[in-house]
Amino acid sequence: MKIIVISAIIAILAFATLSSSLVIRQENSDDIATIRKANADEAEKLQEEFASFTPDKDCQVNDLACINKEFAMCAPTIEDGKVINKFVLFPCGTTLECFALPLVLKRGTSITCTTPKDREDRLFQARNNL
Repeated sequence: MKIIVISAIIAILAFATLSSSLVIRQENSDDIATIRKANADEAEKLQEEFASFTPDKDCQVNDLACINKEFAMCAPTIEDGKVINKFVLFPCGTTLECFALPLVLKRGTSITCTTPKDREDRLFQARNNL
């Protein structure tokens, strides 16, 4: 009798563990799709904000942006004997432009030089969880 009860308990625990694993995997799958869509929205929002940026915009050291289609990083510079933070521009390659892109596996965006077509494809893939 003890063997049957112990076997039944083991079977119930195994089933419960398997069931919860399946639920967790499904939730993570949904979460990734939601995260990717939110990342695509955030990347587009950043790109719109960047449209109004200039190299003289207030910034914090190491802030990243796209300014005039170039990669930009905030760094301390000296002007008129004073240290100020200013965006320094780094040109992308001849066929590349700076864009905010959605991350794939976690919340957030990245800023990099790529082609407009690559950016469009990445936004589409993020929105459709491809």
